[in-house]
Amino acid sequence: MIKRKLYSELIDHLPQKEMSLIIGARQAGKTTLMEMVKAYLDNGGERTLFLNLDIEWDRPHFDSQAALLKKIELELGQQRGYVFIDEIQRKDDAGLFLKGLFDLNLPYKFILSGSGSLELKQRINESLVGRKRLFELSTVTFEEFVHHRTD
Repeated sequence: MIKRKLYSELIDHLPQKEMSLIIGARQAGKTTLMEMVKAYLDNGGERTLFLNLDIEWDRPHFDSQAALLKKIELELGQQRGYVFIDEIQRKDDAGLFLKGLFDLNLPYKFILSGSGSLELKQRINESLVGRKRLFELSTVTFEEFVHHRTD
């Protein structure tokens, strides 16, 4: 597996309260990158939860903020934990939904992924100003490819 340059940037951003939002084109490796970060946290004994809006049984947890919080608290308790949400662009009003969660000052760090569409960026940027850091994942760079081939 090719180690992505953004991996270490995401790891470095974990202690920050801001949400980490990974955007990029389809098949760029967003889900794989999130799974790698989750594995890093799991190996360190941290509490994690991975939800994917492309998976039918995960969708009901996004019917309301209360429903999502109930799921998170069931899985992680009320202590520090990491919540991964894949394909956030599938949620209507994702920016406002996430803003409301962030403003509750919960003990959870949110790591999100979504399509890199201009529409998603605008909708989420408006609602999450000062609440998120954007990580743009491109397809594999030449540097990443060369590094992978020489390791």
